[in-house]
Amino acid sequence: MAVIDENGNQIKHGQRLLPQVIDAWATEDPDYIVGMMAKSNSNSIPLDFINFSVSQLANAVNYTSYWLDETLGVKAGDSIETIAFIGLQDFRYWAMYYAAIKTGRRLLLPSPRNALPNTTSLINATNCKTLFYSGPLASQAEALQKLIPSLNALPLPSLDTMIASPTPHYPYGKTWAEAKDDVVMIVHTSGSTGNPKPIFFTNTILNRTDCDVLTPHVEGRELATTALCKKGKRCFVGSNFFHLSGILFATTALFGRSTAVWGPADQLPSGKIAAEVVKSVGISGMVMVPSVCDSVFLDHDEELIPHLSGLEHICWLGGPLAYTTGEWITANLPHTKLWQIFGSTEANLLPMLISPSSHWQYMEFHPVIGPTLVPTADPELFEVVCHRLPDPDFAWARPTFHLFPELDEFRSRDLLRRCPDPGFENLWKFEGRVDDMMLLSNGLKVNPVHMETRLQAHPALKGALVFGDGHTSCALLLEPKLDIGRETLREVVWAAVEEANACVPEHARVSRDNLVVATHERPFVRASKGTVVRKLTLALYRDEIERVYERWDVE
Repeated sequence: MAVIDENGNQIKHGQRLLPQVIDAWATEDPDYIVGMMAKSNSNSIPLDFINFSVSQLANAVNYTSYWLDETLGVKAGDSIETIAFIGLQDFRYWAMYYAAIKTGRRLLLPSPRNALPNTTSLINATNCKTLFYSGPLASQAEALQKLIPSLNALPLPSLDTMIASPTPHYPYGKTWAEAKDDVVMIVHTSGSTGNPKPIFFTNTILNRTDCDVLTPHVEGRELATTALCKKGKRCFVGSNFFHLSGILFATTALFGRSTAVWGPADQLPSGKIAAEVVKSVGISGMVMVPSVCDSVFLDHDEELIPHLSGLEHICWLGGPLAYTTGEWITANLPHTKLWQIFGSTEANLLPMLISPSSHWQYMEFHPVIGPTLVPTADPELFEVVCHRLPDPDFAWARPTFHLFPELDEFRSRDLLRRCPDPGFENLWKFEGRVDDMMLLSNGLKVNPVHMETRLQAHPALKGALVFGDGHTSCALLLEPKLDIGRETLREVVWAAVEEANACVPEHARVSRDNLVVATHERPFVRASKGTVVRKLTLALYRDEIERVYERWDVE
C-alpha cells in the first residue's frame, strides 16, 4: 500500500503518518476489514462480530475530527491542547487516536482501572482540561469532575454515529519532517511505585512497527513482530486499547494491512473469551498476557484443537508463561510457533527473532539492533540495557531515546538468564525484574518468579505471590479462582506447591503453614495489561503478611 505525499512522491516505511495511511487505504481498498470485535450480546458459538472496514475507520476519524473542532473550537496556530478519553474498549479509541493527530491535539489515555487519585495526577500533570468518556465510564468521569472542578467532562458519540454519518475528508497535509516530533498521544506507567508517570508519544513512536521492514535480514530466521500480524491475516489481540500493546498492535494492523480481532468491548480479556473467538473465526496469530494464555489452552484445551489448524503464532507478553502451558502448546500444536515478545512503555518493542520451538521459554534478540545484556552482581543474571546505536539509520530501533533524548543508556531493570544448551547461547530466559528479587535475613537471595510461574496455571488459582523479603523464610499469597474455603484451597494446591518446591533452592521453599489465601473482596492489583503489581498487592495484605512474620519471630 503506497502512501503518496502532496507532491506525488511515495513515502518510505517509517515515515508514513497514520492518518494518511488510513486515507490512502480507504481509497484503495475501502471494504477491507481492519478490525473485528465480538458483540457483547453473542450467546452462542460462533460469536457475532462487528466488522470494521478501513473506509468506516476513515469516516469515523473524519467525523470525530470535525466533532472535536466543533465541540472544543478549532485550534489556533501552534497551541497545544490535551484531551483525555476513558471508555468502553471499542473502536472509538481508534477514532480518537487518529482524530487527535489530524486536529493537532494530544490524547491522554488513562487506564479506566486506575484509582481516581492516579488519574487525577495524570490529568493535572498533562494540563488536560477536557475528558471524553463512553458507556459505564460516566460515573468515573463524574467522580473526576468532583476532584478537579475545572475539568470539562463530555460523552463521546457512539461508534454507530461515527460510522453512519457520511463526513467529508478532514485534511491532514503535514509532511513527516513537520509531524515526526509532534506529541500526539500520552500513555502512562503502571504507578506501582507511586503516581503513574505520563509518557509522551510522538508520531515517531507510533511509527515504530512500520519500521520493522527495515530490520537487517538474518538468514533462515523470522522477525517476531512482522510474523505475528501478516498481510491479510487475523490476529487476536488480548490487550486493551489504552495500553501500549493494544496501541502497537492496532497500528501494526494499519501498517501491515492485517486484521486485529478483539473480544467484547464490555468484558476483560480472558481465556474463555479468547477460546470463543478462536472457535468463531479463523485466527492466524494470538497475543495475550500469560494468565489469559494459560487459561485458554489449559482450561479449553481439547475443545480448541479442531479450530487451531490455521494458527501460526502464539505470542505472550508481560512476564513468564507457565511451563505446563508451553509444553501443551508445543506438544499439541506442532505447526504453531510459540514465543515471547519483549518491551515496555519506555523502551517500546525490542527487535526480536522467533526462538525455535524446542526452546520456547527463551527469547532471542536481533543480533544487530537488539539490546545489550549487561552482567549483574549475580553471575547468572543479566540486565536488559538499551544503548544508542551508532548507525543513525537504525535510530528507530531505540525509540526510548526519542522519548528521553537526554539519555545515552536506558536500563530496563528486567533480568534474563542465558540458555545453557550448547548452540543456543544467544537465547535468554526472563527471570523477573530487579525490583522482584528478594534478600532473606540470612543473606540468601530468592527469585520469586520461579515458584510463581509454576503455580500460575493451577486451575484453582488466579495468581500467586511469594513474600518474605528481609525475613528468614518464604511464604505464599494465593488468589483463588474457585469459590472454596481457605483450608480447602490449601489442600487443593498443596501438591502443586510441593512440585514447585522441588524446583527451587531449599531456602526458597514454602511450608504448608505459610500459605496465605487472599479474599474475593481484595483481588490482586493488576496493571492495565493484566499482570500482577507485586508491591501494591503485598501492601493490600500487609496485616496478614505481618501476622506471618510475627509467628516466625515467636517460633
